[in-house]
Amino acid sequence: GRLFVADPLAMNSPQRMNVALTLTAAPPPTALAAWGRNVEGQCTVPAGLSNAAGVAGGYYHSIAVRADGTVTAWGGGGSGQTNVPADLTNAAQVAAGFLHSMALRLDGTVTAWGNNGNGQCNVPADLTNAVAIAAGFVHSLAVRSDGTVAAWGRTNDNQCAVPGWLTNAVAAAGGFGHTLALRSDGTVAAW
Repeated sequence: GRLFVADPLAMNSPQRMNVALTLTAAPPPTALAAWGRNVEGQCTVPAGLSNAAGVAGGYYHSIAVRADGTVTAWGGGGSGQTNVPADLTNAAQVAAGFLHSMALRLDGTVTAWGNNGNGQCNVPADLTNAVAIAAGFVHSLAVRSDGTVAAWGRTNDNQCAVPGWLTNAVAAAGGFGHTLALRSDGTVAAW
């Protein structure tokens, strides 16, 4: 990636330097609060949930990763989206789609569960070295350490058709029928 550093001796012109992106343990724990429409209990934070380091919200479900790498999900789980896999450990990030959930492990692997009606939980077998994940409505995304993006699930609007020219991605986001990628130079690609 790139890091911009202002140098006061260079008349405030930005200076560029290359930096390596490395997936590390979840950030320090923070307090967790939820509010809004609580139809399925998605705003009722489970008693005892502490040391949250990341959160995501789906249609009627919520998910959190703790600083110790464990994951808790709650709310509407009729499609299995709150049934966290028993073998899920060392999570660094979570994401939630319409009726599915995802977790990124410290080793760069991705796990997905819940409704798989469009293949959104079928993590590609060759997906390794992921550094970020995102969930769209019924599609899933992972950014690899080399800046490429993997996308799977429903692609009726080409939301999983990652452009061949896309490089240097550092983050991704999924919508109902579209996908976005943030590049290391601060530009955004959308498809």
